[in-house]
Amino acid sequence: MPDPGHALREGIRIVLVRPMHPGNVGATARAMKNMGLRRLVVVDPPCFDLERARWMAGGGRDVLEKASFVPDVATAVGDCKLAVGCTARMRRWDWPVLEPPALAQQALAQGDDVALLFGREDVGLENDDLAHCQALVRIPTDGEPSLNLSQAVLLVSSALFDAARAQGWIPTEEDRQVARSAGRSRTRKQRLDAPTSPPAPLAMQQSLLDQAVEVLSRTTYLKGRNEDQVRITLGRLLQRLAPTEQEAAILLGMTKRTRIQLERNEEE
Repeated sequence: MPDPGHALREGIRIVLVRPMHPGNVGATARAMKNMGLRRLVVVDPPCFDLERARWMAGGGRDVLEKASFVPDVATAVGDCKLAVGCTARMRRWDWPVLEPPALAQQALAQGDDVALLFGREDVGLENDDLAHCQALVRIPTDGEPSLNLSQAVLLVSSALFDAARAQGWIPTEEDRQVARSAGRSRTRKQRLDAPTSPPAPLAMQQSLLDQAVEVLSRTTYLKGRNEDQVRITLGRLLQRLAPTEQEAAILLGMTKRTRIQLERNEEE
């Protein structure tokens, strides 16, 4: 199976066909950067103001700066093995029509040389453009089918992003979070499910219970309550929570600091 990370970064290109507004080109670069895609191709824009595009690109400016500008769709997709056109209109010809999740699976399975075409803001892709495509992608909507150009790119890119993650690809931001926490590179599910330290031993849990009851005894909470019953209730709660050693240490530190502060208040 092709590497999903390579497919996103190198294998799949977003092709904007004659976009009218430079801001939409910049916003598209931003959406692509957020969702892991890096290859942007712009076909024959009627007018293009790079500064206006940069203003809308945000963190995707590097994608915008590396974008390719070509004269026609044939040049944009000439070396591709799969080209898919995004359209909101029904077409007379019998093209296969995919929704974004199905498109994502097919594009990632192809891995390389995939072009996803998006048309001009007012008329979309023309039939001459679609003649270069092997399939169409349609984004389901509630009523009005037309979407802003960069929004359409974002939705399709998001489907690709989700499919790549489902295949084991780890986004750069998750890698950074692991590095910041000095953790090892693991999948998202592993990081959520795996305990960060061994289970807290019973002696440690008992110390936590002793200290918690000691803190409560310095307040009015135990007034009218059976201390043994409170201890048993807290012990059962602790057993259900099954704290790790690290978590129990944090709770011990919290209760210790609370006890010390209460003792100081009593002395004052």
